[in-house]
Amino acid sequence: MIRRIAAIVILGACALALFWGMSASRPSITIENAKAVPVKGRNDMFMVTLDMVNDGAASTFLGASSPQAQMLMVMNPGHDGAALVVPGGGKASLAMDGAHLMLRGGGDDFAQGGFIPLTLSFANGQQVSTRVIHAGSTTMDHSGAGVSTSPAPTLTLIPPAQVDADGFEMRLSIENFAFVRVEDGTPHVPGEGHAHIYLNGLKLGRLYDTRFDIGALSPGSYDLRVALNSHDHRPYLADGVPVAAQFAFTIP
Repeated sequence: MIRRIAAIVILGACALALFWGMSASRPSITIENAKAVPVKGRNDMFMVTLDMVNDGAASTFLGASSPQAQMLMVMNPGHDGAALVVPGGGKASLAMDGAHLMLRGGGDDFAQGGFIPLTLSFANGQQVSTRVIHAGSTTMDHSGAGVSTSPAPTLTLIPPAQVDADGFEMRLSIENFAFVRVEDGTPHVPGEGHAHIYLNGLKLGRLYDTRFDIGALSPGSYDLRVALNSHDHRPYLADGVPVAAQFAFTIP
């Protein structure tokens, strides 16, 4: 009987070790919707956008490489040198209106509908490979041209009582504006739209509510920015300035 119990215990321990080993080896970050959009007037230049879905702990995106790229670099206007942290248990995007990749090259065969390989590197040591599709063009307008309405919307960020490395909730106060969820391609309706959330310039996604959660973060300094946008993704302006709010904080 004792030997049987011992054997069961050993088998259980082996199964648990195998489970944890498989969990540890399982990729925490996966890549979705990787696209390359040609830069107007430059057939060999592309803006690369993609989604990074993180099922593990927070990790910093370091850069990307491709054997078919002559040049591939991270662009993050206004946040040069800032850590691009993908929150734990969340998603972040390289996007046209935030941090993104600029690619030159692709080769003669990289035409609309074609693919090139891309590998992303993260501070946790993970190397994530994907394929980027030549998207041809995009229908979304992220050129920076904004929209104005009267009275102008206002937006205020309400900081949490405590910033927690394991995640925390943020709240917004808005006036003269309504969050309305619509399909892409819906025309602009004054006073309606959604918000875009950025962390150190890295886009965390769209917002349709006055509350949202920030996932677990690595130690460091952060700049959280929320901006109001129209249904067609143009920024709302007040006196020519985007309607946005920022919150700077540090994770020790």
